[in-house]
Amino acid sequence: MREAHLRDLIAVIETGSVRSAARKLGLAQAAVSKNLTALEKSLGVPLLVRSARGVEPTEFGRIVLRRARVIDAELRHLQEELESAGGEGRKLITVGLSATAEAMLLPTAVARFREHTPNALISVLGGRSSSTIAALREARIDFAVGPLPTDQSLSDLHTEQLCSSDMGIVVRAGHPAADARDLAALVPYGWLYSVQQSGGPMIVTLMTSQGLPAPTLVAHCDSSSALVSMLLQSDLVTLNSLGGLEPLRERGLLKVLPIKLDLPPAVQHLVTPTKRPLTPSAAALADEFRRASRRLRR
Repeated sequence: MREAHLRDLIAVIETGSVRSAARKLGLAQAAVSKNLTALEKSLGVPLLVRSARGVEPTEFGRIVLRRARVIDAELRHLQEELESAGGEGRKLITVGLSATAEAMLLPTAVARFREHTPNALISVLGGRSSSTIAALREARIDFAVGPLPTDQSLSDLHTEQLCSSDMGIVVRAGHPAADARDLAALVPYGWLYSVQQSGGPMIVTLMTSQGLPAPTLVAHCDSSSALVSMLLQSDLVTLNSLGGLEPLRERGLLKVLPIKLDLPPAVQHLVTPTKRPLTPSAAALADEFRRASRRLRR
């Protein structure tokens, strides 16, 4: 088994075909096919199967893919550290962020990080916490910031609490229900949501517990920009962490409804792998997320 074998397997699964993988890697199609055959032969199991949707991994292939991504990431991190030690190369840091972390922490953390690490490119992956944790385990991201998933063990990861934000119901300024003081007044409106519990969207649990009809769910927004854009241009309503929306409330664009909610705050955690060290640049960016959260607590 060679590094090139694993590299080609990752490319074929991600692109869906040998031809597309060869084009992406700048290799001959025959060379990629040869590496895949050699990998399957060395492992003694079938890794890929052709379907109407292209080339897909077998169960064995999915197992190897998870490990291959970790190995590939470690080799890239090694190369980055060597280049960094020699003062060369552009650093790439990939982070997984919740919508709340994206709005509350990302701008400040990136601005401070760029002051001392200008030669860096930051890639942001959004999504549910379960998705970002899976990406972290497969080394597709360097670290994650967001709520902790409640449906899985995190014993293989290091977690630390960064900050929290109260929950509230938010609408655009001038919304027809801008003066609503109870959930019953919001039954006619569609809802955006990002915060979930093990049983589903938090607003569903909240409304049904008060004997109200289940809310009409319009969209799940893992991106704060998507959430804000839809709020500002519609009569949709959201139950959301208030911290990330505060700047728009202060500017008079959004309004927090005066409805009392007996809900715990949304807690954001920094999650890092315990057995895979961060690169110096990723560790520096993680430190800036810590500093940004401390400023919020003052």
